Amino acid sequence: MNEAFEKSLNTLFERAMADGVFSKAVVGFTSEDGMELRAFGTSENSVFDIASVTKVCPTSTLALKRILNGELDLDAKVIDFLPELRTNYRNEVLIRHLLTHSLDYRVPMSSLKRLPPEQILDSLFQYRFKQQPGTVFNYGNPASILLGLVLMRISGGKNLQELGEEEFFNPLQMTRSGWDPLTRVAKEEIVATEEDNWRGRTIQGEIHDESAFVLRKFFPVGSAGMFSTVPDLLKFVTMILNDGEFEGKRMIPAGILKLVSTNALAGRVKGECTALGWELDAIKFMGSVHHPHMFGKTGFTGSSIVADAEKKKAVVLLSNFTYPKREDSAARINEFRSRLSELAFGKSLI
Repeated sequence: MNEAFEKSLNTLFERAMADGVFSKAVVGFTSEDGMELRAFGTSENSVFDIASVTKVCPTSTLALKRILNGELDLDAKVIDFLPELRTNYRNEVLIRHLLTHSLDYRVPMSSLKRLPPEQILDSLFQYRFKQQPGTVFNYGNPASILLGLVLMRISGGKNLQELGEEEFFNPLQMTRSGWDPLTRVAKEEIVATEEDNWRGRTIQGEIHDESAFVLRKFFPVGSAGMFSTVPDLLKFVTMILNDGEFEGKRMIPAGILKLVSTNALAGRVKGECTALGWELDAIKFMGSVHHPHMFGKTGFTGSSIVADAEKKKAVVLLSNFTYPKREDSAARINEFRSRLSELAFGKSLI
């Protein structure tokens, strides 16, 4: 990092911390020149709940690996794997719809948190859609929960923690990543996410997302609940940017980079732009540097990955945005993410 960039980066984080956007954060950058890390208020290896970044690391990437391997088809029917799915459009729900969030689920998962896990799942299986699958973009947790279940079924019952370890975490030496972080690291190495009234305690080392927390009694779900560090996530996104390779070892068949940086809804849902699993060209958290081949993902707790498929560069942010209490909207953290992306991809200095 040059001196001007370093000064701008420090100013950006110092202002955010002074304004109370977060009190702990780690940021990392990866490019063809290598990786850089900076920590603010905590250590570089601090473990964070990455919330919805779970949807891509590992959930959708596990699915895309199987698609590239020929083990799974985008146009396969979900009921072939989940016969208990009995929505009004059960014969039309495809793997493609799970990866692009183009199912008309209009149920806030937090509203189901007081139900036992089997009832939460059943509410998704029997949900009545108002719109036909593939006709709307409706981002949320249900599609990723179903995708995680599909992956378990086609993998002989292995859960996402097991699949993630076998296929990504262990080969990439992501030693501090996965569900149930207290089995790997001390509690003080995990950043707290919220003072939670519902559970009546500080959430530190347990899943922040309420429905994912309840469903963990059955298995890790594909929508949220992963814990990781910036160094680990930098390895993961570097592998994606290298089209499935990391340090000379192939993790995923070639073609993964195109799948995550191309609009999968083009010609399907008018005006919507998202890749398979990843958000694409999203000005709300990518800022003015957004473009059609920039892909990324955010998490409710203050996490994000933004990557440029053309420049082969990425920035990873983990923070405690929801601590001590969540805010009414993601406006402030998205504004910060936007400024960080602009700085990381060379748009401006501060």
